[in-house]
Formats: sequence, C-alpha cells, structure tokens
Amino acid sequence: MTCPWEKRVRIHGRREPKFFWYNMSDHRARSTPVPNNAMKTPAVRTTIQCLLILFFASRAWSQDPLPSWNETGAKKRIVAFVERVVQVGSPEFVPEPERIAVFDNDGSLWCENPIPFQAAFALDEIKRRKTLEPQWNDDPMVQAALAGDIGKLLEGKHHDGLMRILALTHTGMTTDAFRVQVKNWIATTKHPRFGKPYTDLTYQPMLELLRYLRSNGFKTFIVSGGGADFMRVWSEEVYGIPPENVVGSTGMVKLEWRDGKPTLVKTLDHLFVDDKEGKPIGIHQFIGRRPIACFGNSDGDQAMLEYTTIGNPRPSFGLIVHHTDADREYAYDANPKSSGKLTTALEAAPKNGWTVVDMKADWKQVWSTSKSDSADGTSPSLFGKWLAEDIAGRGVVDRAQSTLELTDDGSVSGNTCVNNFGGKATIHGQKIVFGPLVMTRRAGPPALMDQESRYTSALERVVGFRLDENGLLFLVDAEQKAILRFSKMK
Repeated sequence: MTCPWEKRVRIHGRREPKFFWYNMSDHRARSTPVPNNAMKTPAVRTTIQCLLILFFASRAWSQDPLPSWNETGAKKRIVAFVERVVQVGSPEFVPEPERIAVFDNDGSLWCENPIPFQAAFALDEIKRRKTLEPQWNDDPMVQAALAGDIGKLLEGKHHDGLMRILALTHTGMTTDAFRVQVKNWIATTKHPRFGKPYTDLTYQPMLELLRYLRSNGFKTFIVSGGGADFMRVWSEEVYGIPPENVVGSTGMVKLEWRDGKPTLVKTLDHLFVDDKEGKPIGIHQFIGRRPIACFGNSDGDQAMLEYTTIGNPRPSFGLIVHHTDADREYAYDANPKSSGKLTTALEAAPKNGWTVVDMKADWKQVWSTSKSDSADGTSPSLFGKWLAEDIAGRGVVDRAQSTLELTDDGSVSGNTCVNNFGGKATIHGQKIVFGPLVMTRRAGPPALMDQESRYTSALERVVGFRLDENGLLFLVDAEQKAILRFSKMK
C-alpha cells in the first residue's frame, strides 16, 4: 500500500528511464515497483480528471495571449478566428500545414516614419560612400537623397527614386558583406525622434500576435516591399521569423569565385518589387500556399489582403493597422510623411470584413519591451526564469507554459506544461548540458503530453546556448541549430 502523499517520478537522460516512488515526507527514492492498477480505480480517476479540468481552466482564465491589446472588438475578432480554425471537428477547422499567416513589415510590425528604416539605412550608406563613387555625382536620385528630398524619391508607382537608391546601396557587394553592413548599422544607429535602436521600435501587440499564432500551429511569414536580404539579417531575432520565411523585394545574385571560395554577389539584375500586386505573386512563388490570415497597414497591402480573404476556400482573416496615435507613435492615413498611404484599403475594409485596428484605442502599449528599456542597461543573463516560445520549430500550445529556471550554481527547475522537473546543468562558456533531470509523472491532454515529449526531448539534445540583444535565449543542438527559444519571465 502506498502513501497518499507519494508522487511518481522518472529520471531523464538515460536510454531507458527508470521509475521511482518519491516520498515527499522523507525525500528518499525507493525502488518499489509501481502497481499497474494504482491509478485505475474510479474514485481516483474521477478525482484526477476533475483536478485536471480545474487546473487547465484556471490556466486559461489567468493567461492572456494578447496582454498589450485592449478588450475591444479587434482583439475579440482575432481570438475568435484563431479558435475557430484550430478547433478539431469544427466545419471551419484548418489543418496545421495550411495555417499560413502573412505580415507586411513597415508600418505593420515596426515603425515606418519619418522614412522606412531600410531607406534610412540606404541614405546613410549614400552619405558614407559618396566620395568613393564619383559616378554618382550625375545621378539625380543620389542628389535628391543627399539633399533630403524624400518627396522626389517617393515619386512613381513603386517609389522609383527610392528603389534606385536601394539598388545602388544594396548591390555590388557579397551577401556576407551586406549582412555585416546591416548588422553594424542596426547596432549603432538610433531613431531621430525616439532615440531607440530601430529594432526596439517594433510593436509589442504585433509581437504578441505573432507568438499567439505560432502557438496555435500557424506558420508566420513577412511579405514586404522591403528588401528580403535586409530583413533576413535580423527577422529571426526580432520577430522569431526565420530568414526562409521572409518574402521581399529581391534582385538576382551571381556566383563568383573569390579567394578560392564560391561567393554570392548582389546585382541589379531582374529586380522583383514585392509590393501591391507583386505581393500575391511573391506569396505564390516563395510560399506556395494561399494564406488564411493577412496583416498590413497600407494600400500597398490591399492586393495581399484581397488574395487572402476573397474567394479563399478556407476561413480567412484580414487586418489593417491604422496609425492613429500621434503621441505614442504617428497619426496618418491619406497623407503620410513617407510611405504607408491608407485610403482605398480602408474604404474596402467594411465590405470585405477586414478588421481595422485603431492604434490609439486598441493598443495598451505600442513599443516592444526590450533590454534598452531596463533601468540598468545590463546585458541579458542566462540565469533566471524563462518561458518557452518555440520548441523544435513547432511553436507551443497556447496558454500551456513550458518553463525553465536556471541558477548560478547550476540548479535547474521548471515545468513541461504538465509536470514539474528539477536537476542540474553543466555550464561552461557558451556550452550547457542538462541532466539527469527528475520529473513528476502526471497525465494530461494529448496535445500537452506531446508538447512535454518535444520539450524534454529537446532538452536532452541541448549542447549550447546564445542570448540575443533582445534578451531571448536560444538553446542549440550539436549542429548549432536553435531547438528551443525562450523569453525572460518576470
């Protein structure tokens, strides 16, 4: 006969984990076999089921997947759509491979004023390189850029002058050299009004939306008029969107041998502009599936919104971010200072059932919370409590928290989303190895047990870690592939 306060645990980190009874009163592990029928009596089974229902209901009530959104119609429609398409057995259920969500970048995921941030990078490059490129002296667009004549650069159907500047500053070098230039610029340049790094001027409500969708089985993509190579440098660290999920304007690259190595060089050839009607084309060419959710902020996104929501055989959702908050960000629609004109798409929204987000009314918080906002400005630390945002590229179940807590003495604890665990980690430099870990043995719904299995399996494969500038923790395997991504918990 076992005592009612005993809990069943298992040891991880072995090829064949061994099970023990753990007596909470004397803290001794015993090798007493587990009776096969120990948990099968009706009274015990009913009690456990009730406790599980109460436990997960309380988790659902206490967790808000979109905490930076006010309780307005926009938030309610987002949640309602997601719940409809993920409900197995529902007539509106969408299989996970078809849950594709596409996001514009400038003005939808981060700020685009006073000019799009990639344009700011290009203008800084023009100023830096003007003495090295004498042939630019006769280029009217270069002269407009140097004079600060943004209106001139934005003329034409696709902002032809600006595209010329982007072409001059984004080609002729290797893809590796371009990546370094962008990284250096991001690390050293701040917004002229807000005094923050550009990557800190992402919208916290939209970051939460990205995580919410991924936790419900959506694949998230950027589909933007911005340069794909520019966005791919930082999209994974800032948005959790890997480079292969970025669709943007592109030019052909060519393969050259330099210093005995095959090298890709950026060119002006076959420039593809991923804007307006080009966005559905880019989705077809680079994604190959029709989205069921689309998020934009301007008339440049209208064709993408229409392609996503009109005539789609699957349930679909369209959303427009309307910039209405001049105090916290900017207010514009018909007469923007740079890009982001919003007139025809705004008029079409009611007819097509698109949700229009009023930034001032619908968002509690505009800017993302980042390490630059902290009082002491210290570098992010490995030690503390972390919340899993992605497990092996498959996201996490909404409201089911998988956590990890590390202390400077190597102690490890956390929750898989069903069971608690604890143990030790060996940490040396950027290397970390977990185990063996001791875990309680409780049952949960199949989806949560699947997440637990993925989580514990990933922890067993971890050999290293990295912390990015936004305070995210990535745990990597032997191939240096990120298999777990965490955000810091307060």
